[in-house]
Amino acid sequence: MGLLYQKRRLKVNKIKRQIAANRANLQRIRVLLSLFMIIGIYYCGIKILKMPQWYIDSNKLAKADPSVLKIQGNVITPDYKIINMVRQTQLPYTQIFRLDTTELENNIGQLQPVKKVYVRRYWYPARLTITIEERTPVFLLAPNLDSEPNSALSSDGVLIDHDYLPFNSNIKAKKLLTYGVRNGHDEVWDKKRVEEILKFTKAMEAYSGLSVKYIDIRNQKDVYVMLDNYLIRFGEINDSAIARAKRIASILPAAKKNADKLKYIDLRWEDSCYLRLEGAKEQKPDIKPQEAKPANPFNNQSTNQNVTQNNTEIKKTEENQE
Repeated sequence: MGLLYQKRRLKVNKIKRQIAANRANLQRIRVLLSLFMIIGIYYCGIKILKMPQWYIDSNKLAKADPSVLKIQGNVITPDYKIINMVRQTQLPYTQIFRLDTTELENNIGQLQPVKKVYVRRYWYPARLTITIEERTPVFLLAPNLDSEPNSALSSDGVLIDHDYLPFNSNIKAKKLLTYGVRNGHDEVWDKKRVEEILKFTKAMEAYSGLSVKYIDIRNQKDVYVMLDNYLIRFGEINDSAIARAKRIASILPAAKKNADKLKYIDLRWEDSCYLRLEGAKEQKPDIKPQEAKPANPFNNQSTNQNVTQNNTEIKKTEENQE
């Protein structure tokens, strides 16, 4: 009986040793398979990352091939100027997801009409999309009415050279007559000055219901404004400019009645407005500096009296001419 038990125990132990050996072999096989799998994935990953679809073809980029470069959002800035900036930028030869576009954005941002620029990267195949946000031109600068504009001003006071002119017809900008030189130096523009003239322009259009065709600031002390077919002699654009602009609505009816012989409407004075007729002598109000007061925008009584006085003066002038 004891011998039979010993034989069975030896047999069980042998089976256990065999199972343990099989488990060890399976564990070794799993480790080897895992190692081979990791090496395979690593190798395939390197091969995939080195595929040309992850890299931008520099030749196609220099030619602005649509398959690798797209430009959008630009209305004023020509494509060729943006492409020139792309060519001047040394983009590193690396995968598209590792490509740093900061230098390219900064270079394109140097173009005068460009306010903001964003370069978006697309993966597989590698390509770039350049999105441009441009400044808003509000004035076209010219030395006189017969000359074509030689530059433009944006709403934030940036001067845009003639290289970007003429603009698209959808861009509505007022003509500003200026020589571009002040006191022997180039005229200086900034955001504050442009906003001042722009605010004045909008006020003239709002109170008159007419469109400003051009503003003549060649003499800053004696500014002229053309409202449709009415020439306004406005004088200086200063703190009283908006108050004087409000009077245009009250004198326009008299100006329309005398449109055939009207030379200009005079809004130079702070508490008076006049019509200047062709062939008539210019009449200036007899106002002493200390007596001149800004007009009250909430009281039109004095303005109406001035218009009535103007109509009387116009009739007297006509009788004298006859």
